[in-house]
Formats: sequence, C-alpha cells, structure tokens
Amino acid sequence: MFITIDIKRVIKITAVSLLAVLLLLGIKAVSDHGFMAAMNNSDKHTLVLDAGHGGVDGGAVAVSGEKESDINLSLALKAEIIADFLGVETALTRTEDTDGAENGEYSERENLINRVDTVNSVQNAVLISIHQNKFPSSIVSGAEVMYSDNIQSKQLGLITQDNLVSELDKENRRVARKAPTELLLTSSVSCPAILVECGFMSNPDEAIKLSNEQYQTKIATVLIASYIQYINQLSSI
Repeated sequence: MFITIDIKRVIKITAVSLLAVLLLLGIKAVSDHGFMAAMNNSDKHTLVLDAGHGGVDGGAVAVSGEKESDINLSLALKAEIIADFLGVETALTRTEDTDGAENGEYSERENLINRVDTVNSVQNAVLISIHQNKFPSSIVSGAEVMYSDNIQSKQLGLITQDNLVSELDKENRRVARKAPTELLLTSSVSCPAILVECGFMSNPDEAIKLSNEQYQTKIATVLIASYIQYINQLSSI
C-alpha cells in the first residue's frame, strides 16, 4: 500500500517487457545471431507506430462500448515500451487520445495528411499503423495485414501476418494483401509501411480479447518481433 504510482508503473512496464521477451524468443525466425544483426542494423531505421483514429474519431466500436481508438493507442504504447526495452528506435504519431483538430473542427482527411507528414519527416522510417476491423456479421474474426505497394512493405506485411497467425490464432485463414489505393496513409508515405487490422470489434469474443491487457501485450510483441525479423532480412542482403 506504500508503493507509489511511479514504482507501480515501473513494475508494470517490467512485467510487460519480460512477457514480451518470452514471446519474442518463441518466434523461431529470430535466432540469436539474427537478433543481434537486426539490433545492429536497427540503428539505421526508426519504427513509426501509428495508433489509428483518436479524439472525436473513435473508429469501430464494440457492443460493449469499447472504442477502437483506445485499443489502438494502448497497443502502440505497449509496442513502444517493448521496442525501447529491446533498443529499437521508435516514434509515435500520437501518444494520447487526440484527433489533432484545431478549434474542434475535425477533418479525417486533414488528420491523415498530418500523419503522413509526420511519418515522412522521420529519416529511414518504417511504418506500422495499428487498427481494428469491423464487419456487418459478428462471426467474422481474425487479424489481417495490408501493405503499401512496394517490395519492402510486402516483405514486412508477410512476416507480420505469418507471426500473427502462428503466435495468436492458428485458425486464422486471412493472408496479407496489398492495401487499397484509397487508403491515404499507406499510399502516401515514402517509407515501407503496413496497416495491421488486429481483429474485429464487431465480433464480441474477439473484442473482449482485444481489450485484454495480456492479449494486447502479445499483439504488441508480435509487431515488434516482426519488425526485428524484417530488419534482420535487410541486414542479410
């Protein structure tokens, strides 16, 4: 009862990081040699974590009332903690529940343009945009990765989709695919980029999982592990 809020936060961050490392070590493609090579090469890149939506734009909403924007932000912050623990350089497009609107006049297009500008201002960036999906039918589920129209993005997208399936949901039959051109963020940034739909808010069971802290930590770890594998492949070329 005498533990301060700051110490509680340190304990929580340490627990998240240790759980993350345990899962990270379970992803076979990250060998000891590959991990160290990736870490050496990661100094040349910055992972940009984009928590989709925010502020008045809550995105998809679960039956329980949970907002996509809150889950996206929680995942991005957990991923940042894990990345920092592993020595991966990161930048975030938002760190709080905000839509970036001035004078309360929100524009989705303006928000996306601002995110594009933020990503493009980061030298040697690699973008992972975090989202949740929705569908009229509540039975649809499963994570899905979309990638920008270039070979580097496809490489990262395939790695990430494979890891999401193998580590979180072996029944998931979804595959990584090229992002539609109308997705302004992935079509406008100048760096390797993927958009990860981590699950369906419209599926009650999956929405409960997506709101769970431990499951979020697993997703965040898979994202960081996938990034490290991608960097490792770059370092071996």
